[in-house]
Amino acid sequence: MSTSIPTVDITQWRHAGVAGKTEITSVLDAALRSTGAFLMRGHGVPRRLMTELRAQARAFFDLPRSVKSQYGIRAAYDSGWLEMHPAGGVGVEHSPGDGPDVGAPDLHESFYLGPGQGQGDSALDRLYYPANRWPGELPSLKAAADAYTAHMVRLAEEINALLAAVLGLPGDFFTSRARHSTWTQNLSWYPSLNAVGGVADGQLRNGPHTDLGTFTLLSRQQGVGGLQAWNEAEGWFAPPYDPDAFLVNLGDLMELWTDGRWRALRHRVLGPSAQAPDEELTSLVFFYESDPETLVEPLAPPAGGGAGRGSVVSRHAILEKLGARADLLSAAG
Repeated sequence: MSTSIPTVDITQWRHAGVAGKTEITSVLDAALRSTGAFLMRGHGVPRRLMTELRAQARAFFDLPRSVKSQYGIRAAYDSGWLEMHPAGGVGVEHSPGDGPDVGAPDLHESFYLGPGQGQGDSALDRLYYPANRWPGELPSLKAAADAYTAHMVRLAEEINALLAAVLGLPGDFFTSRARHSTWTQNLSWYPSLNAVGGVADGQLRNGPHTDLGTFTLLSRQQGVGGLQAWNEAEGWFAPPYDPDAFLVNLGDLMELWTDGRWRALRHRVLGPSAQAPDEELTSLVFFYESDPETLVEPLAPPAGGGAGRGSVVSRHAILEKLGARADLLSAAG
């Protein structure tokens, strides 16, 4: 088990004294500098909510393609279904790979949903809070997702306060900039080797990448073709797995915000393996950001790392990486 991804019990953190919090922040800071992730226990999310949302997600992915296509994503920043194309094509997720066939598409399907609560400006709401596209064939999916994401938003506020404490910032530094935060809940299904019928050389379930936001809360399943993380000391390695913990990993916005003090976790999901040809996995991935028009200004030392990076507008930076047109971003402000 890697020591570069520690476990933090958020309940213990709440009740720790000065010495206890100092020890926790020291361990956490070291991990976020080297790798960009930690495990979180004591979160208070009932396991039954994870089980139910996984079941609803799997029921959606089992629907015929003709049904799922009605909810297909129409733009890079939309909510809805993202199809898997083992042979390539429109709507494919591509990630830079380490294997010989780096152009092969990722082997997973996804369903994306977000807060969906507009702020009253139709143009901005379309970019910042796209409407969710709930499948009428699965009326229970919305209830399961709403119950689960309510906990994710609650935990995100606690993580924001924890990260501010580690950096020696006021406790509301991040939370005050996330009153109407943008976020995406991704339901991601990784089919088995038998289901996809084979893989190309170097093809992965999810290619090497960093996430775009401030941090991600991941509920994953362990598998032979599962998650790997990367740091300079160890290269690629399997993160510790705890069914009662979330993996919290930093994204690009937090690496920029800390001006390189902390790093976004580079990670990937291995391809389906002949060692476990029937293995399929379903991940619940909560990507969290900040208020969409927050100016993310790199922190000065000692909180910041002194890399000298430039400022960005939170949601604009993410949309640009997702391929949003410049005219849309200009209209948004």
